Amino acid sequence: MLFAKTALTTGEISSVGERVEQHLRDHKGKYIFQGVGFVTSGILAATLSSTTALHTELLIGVVLLMTGIFQLVLTLKSKMHWWSLLSACLSIIVGTLILWKPFPVLISIVTLLAVFMTIEGLFELFLAFRFRPVHRWSWMIFSSIITLTMAAVLWIGYPTFDVLYLGWIIAINLVLYGLSLLMLVWRVAS
Repeated sequence: MLFAKTALTTGEISSVGERVEQHLRDHKGKYIFQGVGFVTSGILAATLSSTTALHTELLIGVVLLMTGIFQLVLTLKSKMHWWSLLSACLSIIVGTLILWKPFPVLISIVTLLAVFMTIEGLFELFLAFRFRPVHRWSWMIFSSIITLTMAAVLWIGYPTFDVLYLGWIIAINLVLYGLSLLMLVWRVAS
């Protein structure tokens, strides 16, 4: 049969889980460092979101660029899954675009961030399924669902949401993604 499903045996599933947990053990420090970086960036984005529209936009651009570069370096060093690489590249591209053309982007910032949050939410979802054998993988699912929900709010609420809300939405996304990484390695055996 061409489309016959191949069922994984219990041994194969536990083998995949053991490999993923070994990967997390081997790179635990990098995941913790990345998680703390995302949470810190999210807190920074939240505390400075009450500034003017242009400053908020520039802050979002800097945060996306910095976290994208940070994620790219860690992804390449620890040979993480390619969904993480795509997520890093997306952050770098959107952050650079915001910093390069701030005034034209300011006009379309809601749409741009809605697109970013939609794609980022999908990347987080795919990455979560990559870590499915790990005990606390549900945190990544939770983070991706919240990201996709915030993207839907931006799509539905446009243009009623102003830039203040956009700063909070990015902050929530960064904090949840950082927490999901920290929860993945929280109790990985040493």
